[in-house]
Amino acid sequence: MAFALWACPADPASDAKGGLRVPLPDGWKASSSPGGLQVGPAGRVVLQLESLASPLPALEQLTGPLEHEKVIIISKESNDSFVGVKYRFAESLDEGFLGAQRTPGRTVWCATTKGAKADEVDAASKVCRGLSEDRPTKD
Repeated sequence: MAFALWACPADPASDAKGGLRVPLPDGWKASSSPGGLQVGPAGRVVLQLESLASPLPALEQLTGPLEHEKVIIISKESNDSFVGVKYRFAESLDEGFLGAQRTPGRTVWCATTKGAKADEVDAASKVCRGLSEDRPTKD
């Protein structure tokens, strides 16, 4: 299942038109929020998405602030269009994910919410990696 959000970019000067295609796992839903999109299993939000007209951050921009918190970096990934960090809170052993996916015209920041289960964190990182532009077609 995929959810397409038809929205204007955060930066009106940006020429990005069209929506964002969000690949949802079975049973997950997406709803718009004042800052972007909230995603998760029915009745829960485990991932927040925010679309910005900004460059893709460097991996160090994600890991640096996390290293100053009480977290353990589990994995990190970076390529031309995606950066992501999966981490574990040292005190509670809860996991989290922070990432950004670059699509033509925008960068979408992804962050799991507090209390997300380990399998939900894995699913959330896949959602972030799978984001793409969904441009309307002309009839």
